[in-house]
Amino acid sequence: MDYIKVKGLQKDEVIGLVKEWIKLYPHSFNPEVNFWFYQLADNQVVIGLHDDLSTLAVSLLVIYLTSAVKDSQDAEPVVAFVTVDDNEILLKQNYGRRAKIVAKSTDDDSTGVIILLENNYCVDYYFHGKAHKIKDSQLVFEEPALPESIENTEKEEIFVGDVIPKKIIEKSLEPDASPWKKLMWYAICTVVGLGIGFLLVYFYF
Repeated sequence: MDYIKVKGLQKDEVIGLVKEWIKLYPHSFNPEVNFWFYQLADNQVVIGLHDDLSTLAVSLLVIYLTSAVKDSQDAEPVVAFVTVDDNEILLKQNYGRRAKIVAKSTDDDSTGVIILLENNYCVDYYFHGKAHKIKDSQLVFEEPALPESIENTEKEEIFVGDVIPKKIIEKSLEPDASPWKKLMWYAICTVVGLGIGFLLVYFYF
């Protein structure tokens, strides 16, 4: 299970922050992507994450939540634990590994995260260029177990489609919604056209 743990905020506050974060990326998520929220007894909130969220998306959410609790005395007020299944930040060789994500900095000029894999391979990433390995980080991967009761307890849930109107999301998926999508369709049509032309010449001559 992929999730984020937040210390120092109440569940309603965390839900509000996640809704605000979703609104920052109105064209990035399927309306069926969901988040669920559970209040732990030790004043922590667990955010359950949808499988469609990439490592990059989770990293951005960690930064956003950390900026809201930056006055916390805790060294890691926001921590995400995910299973790597994309290569937006990490290489394909890390597929299937558990990763811990924490904010390295939330300053405008140096916003970044640290990603620590279960084999203790550690990188930092500043949302531009590639992730860079941290040599001799001395960090050891450890994922605390969640309470067993969390599986059988009713949790509050929100969907992207509840926060952003479906029409806005559907419009962003139209072929003419962006120049990149137009280029993609032009490329597909060009390949198909060349293929048909080649077959006609081949069979005719």
